[in-house]
Amino acid sequence: MAQQNNIAEEVAWIVGDEPIYKSQIEEQYSQLQYEKTPINGDPYCVIPEQLAIDKLFLHQAVIDTVTVEDATVAKEVNARINYFVESLGSKEKVEEYFRKSIPEIREQYMEIMKNQYIVQQVKENLTKNVKSTPADVRKYYESLDKDSIPYVPMQVEAQIITIKPIIPQEEIDEVKSRLRDYAQRVNNGESEFSTLAILYSQDGSSVRGGEIGFRGRTELMPEYASVAFNLTDPKKASRIVETDAGFHIIQLIEKRGDKVNT
Repeated sequence: MAQQNNIAEEVAWIVGDEPIYKSQIEEQYSQLQYEKTPINGDPYCVIPEQLAIDKLFLHQAVIDTVTVEDATVAKEVNARINYFVESLGSKEKVEEYFRKSIPEIREQYMEIMKNQYIVQQVKENLTKNVKSTPADVRKYYESLDKDSIPYVPMQVEAQIITIKPIIPQEEIDEVKSRLRDYAQRVNNGESEFSTLAILYSQDGSSVRGGEIGFRGRTELMPEYASVAFNLTDPKKASRIVETDAGFHIIQLIEKRGDKVNT
């Protein structure tokens, strides 16, 4: 009689004393595929590397006693599950896609999104007092002895031909119409900006309710920065902003020094 070796779980990486399981990588990969989030590189290298970095931030969160309220996370998780149901058509189809029951999916996303909130908070705590400007960097560079600056030879020369697809005007008008509707719902107090971002945004920040964290002006696309740094009311959504990445509406969360969180 032959025996089948059933592997309950497989450890892919170890960070300190913390394991990263293969199932975690598969779940994350499945989530990214569903959300059509592009992955630059081999997903079985990129995903565990990001999970490892997050574990380091989570370890720092324990030291700094950084926490997040379960009610805040639950609200975002429920919005995410409602989005899944709306996209796939029914709760049964969602369970079939994820091969889990709705309570199991909710439990999984509670952990994922809670960790994302905590990691974001730790990152903000680490950078909130950093106030270096491009002028500071330039001044420091110019103060260095030219002989002490290493020469970095050119390693790669590349030529790229880029052809941007022509987007029909009716599709652009449709996107703008939806964005105007979302902005109006926010400005009238009918919907939360973060909920609409989770449900409808195609940006990677949608899992955080559209929040991108504190950024300096030079870290943002010029068109985006021009509007973001002029917002004053955190309860209102901006006009439509067009950048190379697409069309956006922006909500101010907080300004801190020469950085803004939107």
